[in-house]
Amino acid sequence: MRDRSVVHLLAETDARWHGLFAQDGRRLDCGVQDAPADVLVPGGPVAEILGVLLDNARTHGRGSVRVTVRALDDALDDALAFDVADEGTVTAEPEGLFARGRTGGGNGGTGIGLALARDLAVSLGGRLFLPGGDPTTFTLLVPVVPVAPATR
Repeated sequence: MRDRSVVHLLAETDARWHGLFAQDGRRLDCGVQDAPADVLVPGGPVAEILGVLLDNARTHGRGSVRVTVRALDDALDDALAFDVADEGTVTAEPEGLFARGRTGGGNGGTGIGLALARDLAVSLGGRLFLPGGDPTTFTLLVPVVPVAPATR
């Protein structure tokens, strides 16, 4: 697992997903709000979770999609929040969205993406949840990777 800075991770996310949303006539914005861009997070797992959330937004969501990284009040040394929001609305029970086998829109999906993403978040010591259904917003809480003290 390679640790990555938040700014690097967002640049990779934008590079991977921007064109896909553009093909659909939709906009993708990635940015940092009130958090240092050079903070390290577990890059591979966080990229995988963001991929599930962006695929979900592309398949089930509407309009523009925003990925925003923010500090958690005074907990900057401990964790960051990654919010993935679109302009759609979720009316289903939030916990039901994370149940294995649940899928929407008749797209023939397997319905395990959000469940696996949540399991991966928990394995990192984080959380994945839906704090808002209008507009649809998923939040991933990720522990910050401690920086090893410099040695001489």
